[in-house]
Order: sequence, then structure tokens, then C-alpha cells
Amino acid sequence: MNWEFLNRSILQGVKAVPQPQGIDVWIYLSVVWALGYFLYLGIYRLILSDLSRIPGDRLAALTYWYETYYEVYRGGQYFHVIDEMHRRYGPVVRVNPNEVHFEDPDFNDVLYPGLGKRRDKPEYAALRAGTPGSIVATAEHDVHRRRRNALSSFFSGASVRRLEPIIHEHVGRLLSRMQDCGIHHEVVELHHMFKACASDIITLYAFGDSFHFLEKKDFGQPYFEAGDTFNGLTHVFGAFPWLARLAIATPGWLVKILNPSVSDFVDSQEWWLNKVREIRQSGDPERAKSTIFGGILNSSLPEEDKTDARLASEAQLVVLAGEGTTAHALTSAVYHLLANPIELQKLKDELATVVTHQRQVPTFTQLDKLPYLSAVINEVIRLHPGAMHRQVRVSPDDPIVYTDKRRGVEYVVPPGTVYAISPLTSHMNADIFEDPFQFKPQRWIDHPEISRAFMGFGRGNRGCVGMTLARREVGAILASVFLKYDLYRGQDGLTLELYDTVRTRDIDANADYIVPRPAKGSRGLRVRIRN
Repeated sequence: MNWEFLNRSILQGVKAVPQPQGIDVWIYLSVVWALGYFLYLGIYRLILSDLSRIPGDRLAALTYWYETYYEVYRGGQYFHVIDEMHRRYGPVVRVNPNEVHFEDPDFNDVLYPGLGKRRDKPEYAALRAGTPGSIVATAEHDVHRRRRNALSSFFSGASVRRLEPIIHEHVGRLLSRMQDCGIHHEVVELHHMFKACASDIITLYAFGDSFHFLEKKDFGQPYFEAGDTFNGLTHVFGAFPWLARLAIATPGWLVKILNPSVSDFVDSQEWWLNKVREIRQSGDPERAKSTIFGGILNSSLPEEDKTDARLASEAQLVVLAGEGTTAHALTSAVYHLLANPIELQKLKDELATVVTHQRQVPTFTQLDKLPYLSAVINEVIRLHPGAMHRQVRVSPDDPIVYTDKRRGVEYVVPPGTVYAISPLTSHMNADIFEDPFQFKPQRWIDHPEISRAFMGFGRGNRGCVGMTLARREVGAILASVFLKYDLYRGQDGLTLELYDTVRTRDIDANADYIVPRPAKGSRGLRVRIRN
């Protein structure tokens, strides 16, 4: 073989290939570097990562775009994917490159410990919430604890008991509006009333004033619809944090021009902030005692925790959490009680044992004597948690060690890794809750140990600070409504009747936007009220 001729041919062929010149060299090198980087990233995430042994869909382990597809493009559907992963792979699965999801109620207290253990939140969770600086969006453990302590005294049992007259007053207004609708046997979207009532209570407690939605003909629907539009950006903000920062930095007047559908919500944000400033400037010691933000401004928090920007976020959190989750529980409870006459009669029989006078709103003392009412509330929140998104945490100091007892496999989640449990996943665990889809309040009385799987108000040192107030509101409103109204069976008198309400379409969670959403086109809970 003529090797010299062969070498000359190869060299001439190489020279014939166009060689990158100037800027083309940089493009060529950038492409090569990018390809190399993504190849290494994929190999690291799938093979070299400490989480590579944890089962789950390979695409979920490889890229965040897998989650983004289901959350952003499909609209809050990733919770279904996670549940399917658990059915296929077991109680611990990897749901994105740096997050592990658990489904084992007996492990809840390890993942969500009390005050003795540090638990952080990932930064992206703060941006997804849209309330930077609020306690739910505070990532670092010690800062969160400091800010939470300034709020917690206002939601203690004693503090909430002092709100009893305010709650009674608003429940009375709610009943009055229901009676007005009953004059002409109107079909009412009852959840609007519940949102209005819950909003007026929490806003009055927070600022000493409210929007008085219960007095408005439309119950403040434009505000709540604008809030739903804002909430619809949750997953977009989670996937693209720069958009969240841009939205937060955009002036309110410009937001209203760009998206008129959120105008009422932007106006409410400005109202909250103005109320905070008004309280700051008033110097009224009574407001410090009687309002949440008066107390925060007069607390020992450092000045950087009392800025207008942070307190505006805290105000948004307090109001949205106080109105939305409470109204959701009430809506779900009324549906299930009207759809299950036997359970409703049990509740009415119990109410009759402690409410001996024709009093419309039972006292807190009377409500405390109603175990079946408490069981109804637990069961409703189990089936329909008001905050259903994954409750993400980070253990900054210690690894999380979990043993899958059925498979005999131990998994180690390194410090700094995001992990989570979804409330609805825990609540639908058939090993804990027999017939988990069914509404069975009695289970909470017969088997109190099932509370270990309850995540309806969060858990551990970052659990819901307003749980006591929410339970009091739900209990007072439910008891008052069903003391006054009976289930319609064709009889005369004050009655309620479900109207074109389907559980799977109108009540159950069809999408996860931190809060649950019904199916598209749903009009929610509709009830015909008769006087």
C-alpha cells in the first residue's frame, strides 16, 4: 500500500473541511462546551448524584422541565404524576433533580419536627408564593422562627377567644344574607359568601378595618377572581424565578395596564400597605393590642423585619391564607353534609344536646363540647386540604435516613436536599384511612391515632400559625348554619338543597396551584336556599 499517497489524501481532505474562523470559533467552542456541560449534568444527575439510588421517573431525575411541563403547560397536574410514581416505585420517590417526595405517615414527624430541629425552605418556594419576606416564604430557619414568633401570639387559643364577639357578629351577617336569598328560593354559589365572611374577619383582625364584602351585593367577587388570576401564576413563578422578581418589582399601575383582570387584587395590595402605614404612624397603643400588624410593629423584631415591603408581603399572606383556606373548608363541609343526610343528622343531634336556647351562633364553650363537629372538620380538611401543594423543607445540618420496610432498602437524603410530603397524598393513604375517598367523620372518634397522617394545617415548626382561628371560624359557621337550616326533603321551613353540584367536578381538587382548584368551567358549590 502507498502510505505516502494515503497520508497526502487524508491531509488534503482535512484541509478541504471549512475551519472555524474569528467569531465562528467562539460559537463552535460554545456549542461544544454546552453539549459537554449538559452531557456531564445528565450523567451526574442520573448516575453520580447522591439521589441516583432513589427510585422515580428518569426524566424527573434528569430535568426540571419534566415538572414544569405538568405544572405550567398542563396546569397544576404534577400531583397526579407524583401519586402515580408512588404506586409504581414505593414510599420514597425522586420528583425532580434535587427533591425527594415521601408517602409514609409514620415518617411525618421526622420530616417535620418541632422546635428542636432546624428546617429551611428552598429559595424558589419563596418566589412561588409571591409573598417574599412573609413567614411562609422565609427560607432560613432562624429568621423564620423570629418572624413567626411575632405573629404566633395573635393566633393563640386565648387571643382567638377574644375574637369571639367579632366572629359572632360576622356569622350573624352571613346568616342574614342567606335568609335574604331564601325569600325567593335563590340558587346561591355559597362559597362566595364564605369567602366574604372569612375575608372580613381576618382583615378586620389584621388592620382594624375590612373591605366589608359581606355587605356587598356581589360579595367581593371581582377581588376574589383577581386573586385567582394572580394565583394562577404560581407555577410560572416557580419555574421561572426571574419572572417572579420582575412581577414583584413592577409598579401596581403598570400591572393593571398590562393585565386589567388583576386590578382589584392590586388595589387590595395597596390598601393593605396603606393600612400598615396608617397603623405605623398612629402610635395608638390599642391598635398594637387588638390588631395583628399593630402588634408586629410594636414587637421586638429588628427594623429590617418591619419595612413596608416585608409587611406588605406578610399582610398578603395573612389575608389570603385566612380567607381562602377557611372558605374552602366550609364549602367542602356543606357539600358533604348535604350529600350525606345520615352524617348531617348526627351533627344536628349533637348540636341539639348543647344548644338549648334558640341562639343562632353557639359560643366557643358550647362548640368545645361537640366532638362530632370536630370530627366533621377534620374529615373535610382531610379530603379537601386548603393548601395542597408539596410542603417542601430542607434539612441543612443532618441527613434524612429512611428505611423502606416493605423492600428492606435504606435511603439517605443528604443535607441540603429538598424533600416534601403532599397533604392530599398523606390523607389518601389507604393503610391509615379505610375507604379514603369516603366522607366518614366517625373515623376520627373511633381511631384517634389516624391523626399521625393529618397534614391539613402543615406540621412541625413551620405548621399553619392560624390553625386555631380557622378551626374556630369553621366550627362557628357550620354549627350556626345547620342549627338554622335543615336538609330540604320537600318540607316547609328553612332548608338547603344541593343544586347541580358534582363532587368530582366542583369540590375535589382537579388542579394544584398551592391551593386546590375545581375542574375548568365549574361554578363551585351551588345551593338552593328556602325560607
